Amino acid sequence: MQSILVSGDPKDTENYTLKICEENKISNFDISFIKDEKPGIEQIRNLQKGIFLKPFKSKIKITIIQNAEKMTIDAQNALLKILEEPPPDTIIILTATKKDFLLPTIISRCKIIELKKETSKLSEKEIIDYQNVINSLIGGLKVGERLKLAEGFSKTKEEALSFLKNSMVIVRENLIDEILIGNQKNNLIFQYISILISFQKTYTIIYTTNVSPRLALENLFLSF
Repeated sequence: MQSILVSGDPKDTENYTLKICEENKISNFDISFIKDEKPGIEQIRNLQKGIFLKPFKSKIKITIIQNAEKMTIDAQNALLKILEEPPPDTIIILTATKKDFLLPTIISRCKIIELKKETSKLSEKEIIDYQNVINSLIGGLKVGERLKLAEGFSKTKEEALSFLKNSMVIVRENLIDEILIGNQKNNLIFQYISILISFQKTYTIIYTTNVSPRLALENLFLSF
């Protein structure tokens, strides 16, 4: 039927999902959840096995994957085919605190509902600092400088995730600015898109695995 990605505060996304179930008069027997802390490929394979079963009491059934941004990369890739062509009697709903924490291929296959637009809460100095880092990566830092920069932002997993999250806000705002001023052919647009995708993938890897945050950021910074 269709695939929906609902992003926002976890409580808001839960309430919105319940509203969809109520509006479609879905019986509790026809609502299934994936609530694992870090949904992996096994959970998605189990979903694939049961997704084509007919609804039990309702005209349609709903499958809900909560905290979808916590899915492993393998799980997200395994989900792509189902999201693109869900059964005609099935609605698949993914919830996430922010849609950009998922792979772009997941996002492109879903109807997007953003319940709360994220705004930058950074100070003016912080915005400038993050912008300088991004400009440095684009501008061609030496290898040693990139490694040192990665080390500075990866003392803990939380620090690395915070850096990536805030950087994505800045990059996205830069991208929107370039598009609004009509620079669709500007190379900066393609650079910002590439950076945003790379940051999203690295965030997902750090968030869903036990990879070393420093190693993940080093690989990221060396890729530009």
